[in-house]
Amino acid sequence: MPDRPLDHDRACALLDGIGVLRHPCDLDLLVFFARHPRSLMASEHLAALLGYGLPQIADSLEVLLSADLVTRTQQASRPARMYVLAAGATGDWLPPFLEFAATRPGRLAMRRVLTSSPHKRADDLKAADSAARVAEKTARRPFLVRPRAMATNPQARERRRGGA
Repeated sequence: MPDRPLDHDRACALLDGIGVLRHPCDLDLLVFFARHPRSLMASEHLAALLGYGLPQIADSLEVLLSADLVTRTQQASRPARMYVLAAGATGDWLPPFLEFAATRPGRLAMRRVLTSSPHKRADDLKAADSAARVAEKTARRPFLVRPRAMATNPQARERRRGGA
């Protein structure tokens, strides 16, 4: 079922207001931490709860941590970490964001916006551009065949000319 234009426009506006979410996992983690502002768990447990692979959870956690939306602490005696929704994440944008993300059509609209090309992570776009440049440089190119340089050995030179 396609998004209604209003859902799509609202999802774009909400995601642009936050400005850091680039993958559906980022969205799911932020909603999880908004619902559970203090969570003590390992990344593996987060991956199991949200249904993403551990590398994607780690990437998305870094996005939220670098944007100061979530803070993380770790005690040496425990493998689990304490994740806390940061004070900066409780701005005016959070209630409308959570209200919209609490509905299935809202979440689907946000996921579609996040997976569409204009909202791809800037790093992904740079990596794709870099990969395209590498592919362009390594693509098969026509080449010129140059005649071999004459050997410096006089006997080899003579053989090439057809002499004995």
